[in-house]
Amino acid sequence: MIRPFRNELKFVIRFDERVALLERWRRNLSRDPHTNDDAVTAILSQYYDTPSLRFYREKLDGIGFRNKVRLRTYGYRFQPGQATFIEIKQRLGERVRKVRQRVAEFDSRQLSPANWLFDDPRDESAFGVLLERHQLRPSAQTWYLREAYEALVEPDVRVTFDSQLTGLYPGERLELGRMADPSSRIMSDTLVVLEVKATGGIPAWVAEGARCVELVQRPVPKYVLAVEKLGLDRAPSSWD
Repeated sequence: MIRPFRNELKFVIRFDERVALLERWRRNLSRDPHTNDDAVTAILSQYYDTPSLRFYREKLDGIGFRNKVRLRTYGYRFQPGQATFIEIKQRLGERVRKVRQRVAEFDSRQLSPANWLFDDPRDESAFGVLLERHQLRPSAQTWYLREAYEALVEPDVRVTFDSQLTGLYPGERLELGRMADPSSRIMSDTLVVLEVKATGGIPAWVAEGARCVELVQRPVPKYVLAVEKLGLDRAPSSWD
């Protein structure tokens, strides 16, 4: 499935700023139905890149149109019976879109791009070009907790808060000790990533809340931070 391009705004905020924003926005939001009673779900992504980490370097170089390829599940590990998706995330300036294919019968073989199958010829074509051209292989994993909401009036608007961002090596299992260890984080536990996504314009109530909390838009490349935290490239991370 190819989704339309949408606007995606990202901010790094403190927990007290998250509380203030939710107080302001609560009347405009409802819990994402795919989350638990606290509006939270776990997200694990296995990213794929070239042997020279081309996608990672394109982000650092500020290439205007770029791709990220990943396998995503909503939980703590990839396992049979759990909803799993193959995704390309394409960015063009401030706008992004996804090409997304659900893995009907996931097993460990689908961790290799050589075993990916597609129902829609358009999806197969989009992924096939990247796989054929770039020799993609597993590069890094990210895991975090996402608190997710949908706008009550504007059906295309989503607001999410990501915390406990953790980097993992390709194929590494997320053990309990790893989840509890702040030193494994790719961002401080005192910070939260706020994302506002909309296929149309950003609503006035979002802008009003951002002004009141004095938010400053800032890119938050989770994959890039994981690569650097794990030492998969020599570029140092400036996040603390």
